[in-house]
Amino acid sequence: MLGLFDWKPQTGSGAGLLNPEQPLPYRADLLPSSGRLDLRVVLPASTRVHRKVRDVVEHRSGVTMDLLLRAVPRAASSQAVLAFLEHQLTALSWARRHRLRPYSAIPAMGIACWWAEELASGQRDPRQVAEIVAGIDRLFVFSRNQREIFERAGVPREKVRPVLFGADHRFFTPVEAEPRFDAVAVGVDRGRDWHTLVEAARRLPSRRFYVFTGPGRIVGPDLPSNLTVHEPVGFSEYREVLRTARVVVVPTFDLAYPVGQSVLLEAMASGRCTVVTGTSAMADYIEDGRTSLAVTPGDPQALARAVDDALGDDSGREMMGRAARLAVEERFTFDHLWRTIGEEILEEIA
Repeated sequence: MLGLFDWKPQTGSGAGLLNPEQPLPYRADLLPSSGRLDLRVVLPASTRVHRKVRDVVEHRSGVTMDLLLRAVPRAASSQAVLAFLEHQLTALSWARRHRLRPYSAIPAMGIACWWAEELASGQRDPRQVAEIVAGIDRLFVFSRNQREIFERAGVPREKVRPVLFGADHRFFTPVEAEPRFDAVAVGVDRGRDWHTLVEAARRLPSRRFYVFTGPGRIVGPDLPSNLTVHEPVGFSEYREVLRTARVVVVPTFDLAYPVGQSVLLEAMASGRCTVVTGTSAMADYIEDGRTSLAVTPGDPQALARAVDDALGDDSGREMMGRAARLAVEERFTFDHLWRTIGEEILEEIA
C-alpha cells in the first residue's frame, strides 16, 4: 500500500521508511497493524533547493505533484494507493485521469476533510469536485452527512465512504487527579466558535473558563473577567489540561464536516464530561445526555446552561466520563479508524 501524505517526519526518520514507526497524520502508521496492509510512504521535500523547485513547479502546474512523482517507483510495486487530504487526492486523480502509469493501473483511494463545507457554502464548483472524485475509486470522509452533499455535487453515493475518526486511547486515559479547571476549551482551527463561548462565560460569572488557542483568536477589551486565554501548550501538558478539567467545552460553527472531534474524542478518552456544539457533521460522535452534552450552534445561553448544569452535578459528570471512555474504546480509536479503512482497501483490491 502506497500512502501519499503531507507530513513532517520526526528527526531521525529515514528516506527508506517502510511500515513507519514514526507517527503519520491521523496515526496512519497504524495501517499495517490495524488494517493488515504494508504501508510505503515518501518523505516530503526537506532541503531548501528541493522545496523551492517543488513550489515553482506546483505553482505553475496547479497540481501538487512532488510526492506523486517521487513515489512512482514504489507505486509500481504497490497494490493500491491512498492519498491523504485534498491536495494529494487532486494530484492522484489528475494522474489517473491522464492515464499515467503506474497510478492508472492500481486502485486509488483518498481522504477528504474540507470539500463538503466548500460545496455546501458555494466556495467550490461541484463540477470540479465531481471530476476529481471520478478519478479515484473510493473517497473516505469523517461523517455520514457528507454523502448527501457529495451526491448533490454529482458524486456517486456509493463512492463516498464515511469512517469514524479516532483518538489515541492509549495516550489519553483517565487518571485520578485533583481538578484544576472548571471549564476548558482547546483549539486553533477556523471552526471554533469563540464568540459563543465568550458570551456563555459572561453569563456565568461564578464559573472559571480557560481557553487554549492561538494568539489573536480571542481578543477584545471587554472579555469577561472569569475567562482566561492561554497560548497552546505541548502535547503532554495538553493531556494534563484535559485530565484536570471538570468540563471540556467544544464550541464550533455549524460546518458540513466534523470540527473539534479530535479534542472531543481525546477528552472523552480521558474520561471527561464534554459539552459540544451539536451539528449534523458531529452527530456520529455525540450521544447527547450519555457520552456528551450537545447544544444548539451559536446559542450562548444554551451553552452556559449546559456548562453550569454539568459543573453542578458531580455524579453526573463522573457517569458521563465513564460512558465517554467506553464509547471511545468501542468505536472511536485510531485502531478502529485504520482497521475500517484497511478493510475497504482490501475489498477494493480483492
